[in-house]
Amino acid sequence: MTTLARLALLALLLSGCARRADWSEEDLAALAALRRTTGPLRPDPTSRYADDLAAAALGPRLFFDRRLSADGTVSCATCHDPVRRFQDGLPLGKGVGTTARRTMPIAGLAASPWFFWDGRKDSLWSQALGPLESEVEHGITRVEVARLVAGAYRAPYERVFGPLPDLAGLPAAASPAGPGERRDAWARLPPDRQDAVNRVFAN
Repeated sequence: MTTLARLALLALLLSGCARRADWSEEDLAALAALRRTTGPLRPDPTSRYADDLAAAALGPRLFFDRRLSADGTVSCATCHDPVRRFQDGLPLGKGVGTTARRTMPIAGLAASPWFFWDGRKDSLWSQALGPLESEVEHGITRVEVARLVAGAYRAPYERVFGPLPDLAGLPAAASPAGPGERRDAWARLPPDRQDAVNRVFAN
């Protein structure tokens, strides 16, 4: 049974449309497959840094840094507030603008096989990149992220990922996502410079 079929079954069972006495062994097995375990998490095959203690120390600093937004008012913790179970309690998320969806709670997300409400990302590290360049969430570009990391986090970054690339001569803001001028600036960068920025952004 696919994950989507399991979720559909779970929704049906929990909605009360099916009585407990009607659940088959297959239904119960499907529900058991969705259960979160309390044991150790499996290693993340998409991230060689997932269990790196130096990366774990850098993560919270970035998570709470409001400089990772276009106007300096939004951090990841703005919407994923630890005191509100890593969400904001609002009907629609509010970053530098207003999103079209409620903020997704992220507590325990490391054990999930998909990310965002629609499951469009399949790794935790790649999920975190989208909101940074969203015009209504953080509103910042990957060049601006790379420049902030180089200026404010060079030593902890290099402890985990190695030397930062030379970022001199990059435009003020450039990204393959977002408004036209940002895309145009990105398109003018040579591929090797795009790759260098992408690596810092992904890290």
